[in-house]
Amino acid sequence: MKIRVPESLKNIATGLIPLQKLVLISLAAWVTHIILRLLLLFRNNPYGFPFVSKPDWFIFHAVCIDFMWIVNALVIFLIIGAITIKIASLAQKDKAKNVAVKTLTTLYAVFHGVILLLTLLDNETHRFLGGHLTFGLVDTYKDASSIIVFYDYVANDLSVPYLQFVVLVLMLPFTYAVYRLLCKWYRPTNSFYVRKSVIAMVIFYIASYSYVYFIWTGSSRMTKLRPVVSLIYNDLFVAKNNNGLAESNLDAYRVSYQNLWQKVEGDSLWEFSNANEGNGLPLYRTPTAKLLNSEKLKAQREMKPNFILVLMESQRGLNTGYMNPQIQPSPTPFMDSLAANSHAWMRMHTSGVPTTGGVLSTHIGIPHHTRLSQATDLAHIALPSFVSTLTDSGYTTHYMSAADPAWDNLGVWMAKWYTAQHYNREREDDSTFMDHAIEYVRDTLSKEGKPFLATLMTRSNHYPFNFAAGMTDEQKSRPLQERINVTMNYADRQLARFIRAVQNEDWYQNTYVIVMADHGFPLGENGVSTISGGGYSNISWIPFFIHGKGMEATRDTTTAAQIDIAPTILELAGFAVPNVFMGHNLLRGESTGLSLGAYSGYAAIGLDGYRFIAKYPAQDETHLFAENDLRQESELTGKRQNEESRLSTTLDTLLKISDYSLEKGL
Repeated sequence: MKIRVPESLKNIATGLIPLQKLVLISLAAWVTHIILRLLLLFRNNPYGFPFVSKPDWFIFHAVCIDFMWIVNALVIFLIIGAITIKIASLAQKDKAKNVAVKTLTTLYAVFHGVILLLTLLDNETHRFLGGHLTFGLVDTYKDASSIIVFYDYVANDLSVPYLQFVVLVLMLPFTYAVYRLLCKWYRPTNSFYVRKSVIAMVIFYIASYSYVYFIWTGSSRMTKLRPVVSLIYNDLFVAKNNNGLAESNLDAYRVSYQNLWQKVEGDSLWEFSNANEGNGLPLYRTPTAKLLNSEKLKAQREMKPNFILVLMESQRGLNTGYMNPQIQPSPTPFMDSLAANSHAWMRMHTSGVPTTGGVLSTHIGIPHHTRLSQATDLAHIALPSFVSTLTDSGYTTHYMSAADPAWDNLGVWMAKWYTAQHYNREREDDSTFMDHAIEYVRDTLSKEGKPFLATLMTRSNHYPFNFAAGMTDEQKSRPLQERINVTMNYADRQLARFIRAVQNEDWYQNTYVIVMADHGFPLGENGVSTISGGGYSNISWIPFFIHGKGMEATRDTTTAAQIDIAPTILELAGFAVPNVFMGHNLLRGESTGLSLGAYSGYAAIGLDGYRFIAKYPAQDETHLFAENDLRQESELTGKRQNEESRLSTTLDTLLKISDYSLEKGL
């Protein structure tokens, strides 16, 4: 069967014959980009650990992404070339046409040469620091000493020392050799070969676009694989147009934030430093002598308690039994029984989505960045966490995850704070994951002679809520609203297995068990069914309780958020150190509180009995609810205009302060 090529496509292909070298340059550059991706994804990082644990989950996306941006660039140059040729043809000057084509070809080759060099530098930056090469990173490491450090890192690369220099020297000659080889193979005497190439590239472009954006999506993977051209565009045209905090307004925002923080805290045990301390961050605060010398802190330090922090994937408050007694049977019977004997906060909200937002907010006590993909874009920023304080204070700290931490770049952050990380692609089900966690905590961590922190991140209760082992076809075919109860129940049973396996150990009597979620998930409530669709309670309201010595059974209605968890854990450990946590110690005995979070284009604040949600930063869409209306069934928008205005201003102040602090670091 003979395929008929549309005449319009034939005409386009014929007109591009003088510019065919641009196509060959594109293909040669693409081949080199594929090799650079292989050298990035299938190698270890400089510290001897895999850059990603599942390179096969990344490489095909990388190949498609690179093909698409190369074709986009090619189209732009082809349009410029076609216009130039048309002008020269109208002027009937063949020499001018030849000079224009040659100049354009040279410029295109130089363009790809520069992008290849920047891509290599970006890859090595990503391997070394865990984040992409951005103007912000260059500004952070612009002094000459960074060059010495970079050479040191290359020399001690536990993958292949000095390979970067070899690639640097050979990369452009290799690309040129591929180009010459293509020229040798590709010598059309008519437009047939050009037409064939154009058709093939169009088909592959459509296939690549479909694969990356529809067939197998993943925003975290896309961020990790972001090409240099996208980084440059973002820095030049997107980042500079943000509505962040200007230095000229910093002092006013500093005073406003600090006054609010002290008001919510309700005591004077912390002091904010002046603008010259803590890298000038408005969040930087130090403990008073009264706090440092308190008998309560001293007693907690002498206890040297252990901590088990369990982060339950997508654990919705709306589906957690003890938070919703009307749900029968409860999807979370074990959590319900444990919470009944714990201090449980009934109005806890996540401070960021997706998982990176919730996990990082929990660790650093600052909401997720409102614009940037924090885990990747700010990986070069130094920020302390409650874990780094514990590690520096003699604790052994281990991060255990059923999901691949390299997937969304969390592994880079955990490496900054934890003694060690645990992940194995053979243990991605919560059952096998908990088997490992039980064995390691019980038989290794507890016997090292040091207090420990074990953070466990589950996976099975993840969208599309069919990851739980042993789910029947009937269960998998249920609507999402019902299916999540199956996976939450499965994760609950695995948590029960872990606790029951260790609860009779002697060390367990000196251990705080903290159970919480990274975030919730919208399942149609409030007209929202995607994780980036708003900041309603379906995504923000999460379980949180602390079980252990001295923690009386309490249903606490203090408004709280994940940013409060870091200072609360350090209080339990008996440490009061200078910090930049925006949150508050939830054990201070105050009944007032504040919740704050940024949720993929939306933001929310809970304060003074209300929860205010806004599309951020424009705030052209807002919602107001009573804080005790946790299911958010009675909207108050438009009925409390003074409150809306006040909360809108406060939300903007706090988020500009938090974004500024995340970008500056310590």
